[in-house]
Amino acid sequence: MKSKSLKKVLATALALSLVMAPVMGVNASTDNNAPSEGSSTSVSAEVAATIPETSTISVGGKYMTSTVKGAYMSKTIPGTVVTTDKGTLAAGYGLAPGEQPYVRVYDISEAKSPAAMTSINAAAGAVGGTVVATVNVELGKLAGGKFSLLEQGGAPITMAFGIPKNAVKPGYAYAMICVRPGGVIEVLPDLDADPNTVTFSTTGGLGAYAMIMYPVA
Repeated sequence: MKSKSLKKVLATALALSLVMAPVMGVNASTDNNAPSEGSSTSVSAEVAATIPETSTISVGGKYMTSTVKGAYMSKTIPGTVVTTDKGTLAAGYGLAPGEQPYVRVYDISEAKSPAAMTSINAAAGAVGGTVVATVNVELGKLAGGKFSLLEQGGAPITMAFGIPKNAVKPGYAYAMICVRPGGVIEVLPDLDADPNTVTFSTTGGLGAYAMIMYPVA
């Protein structure tokens, strides 16, 4: 991503975070796949068998498998991977013995999360971007079979998402928009040079994430 384009995206994100902060409440509830903080992970064996507990993508010609187990349910993004070492993540968030990092990724839409999508579409439009795909990401932990969210704004966590093949086009840059509960909007730049993936740094907790593509200035 060119420096000029990156600065444009970040400057716009800052302005939007100030203007649009009141837009979104906690509106991440979706369908039956959508979890909630403090929920039990107990599901039927039949349902559990259909939910991948990990994900793999290729970044720069190297295959990477998520370091954190979870429920990787997105069907719109071809690969959603946590790349931060599991032990590093656990230490960064002060996980106790018996607690383990756990992530949930699932698709969202205008109908399911209208407030989040309003913020996402406005942020994408402000940079001349197009929304490629949207997911909720819950970066949390398991303790005694119960799931809870990690602290938002804590230690950095690196993730890598595959770009859908029909969205890979020359002359475009890619980034992630994250809308947090309360309406705070973050634009997360692509940290890798692979034209087929977006690698970005985020933190724990719940966020509505949108992959966007926009013309390179």
